[in-house]
Amino acid sequence: MNDNHIDNKFLFGLFLGGVIGATAIFFLGTKEGKKTAKMIGRKGKELMGDLEEKIEDLEEKGKELIEKGQEIKEQVIEEMKDKAQDVSQEASVRIDRALEKLEDVQKGSLETTASIRKHFVNLPKRK
Repeated sequence: MNDNHIDNKFLFGLFLGGVIGATAIFFLGTKEGKKTAKMIGRKGKELMGDLEEKIEDLEEKGKELIEKGQEIKEQVIEEMKDKAQDVSQEASVRIDRALEKLEDVQKGSLETTASIRKHFVNLPKRK
């Protein structure tokens, strides 16, 4: 079984070597092979040129996307600053209202305390 496995590898290597050799002889040894090699070379150069153009286009589109992203980021930051300022102003107004109500409650407490003291003015003081 092991010898059979080695024989299969040898046969595969022999076949692969034959294919590579035949291909090399075709491209290097025949007129048609040389024409085919030149044609493949030209097509390869054309494809490389097309690929380079597409890469340049993609790079430009990428730069445009980055610029748009920056613009959107700046807009969002500005909107957040505006919202923060609005919220801050609203909070300030609400705090002022709450303080006014506290002052009113304090004034009412002082008036009530003064009123109660008037009723107890004549009471004897503790010793």
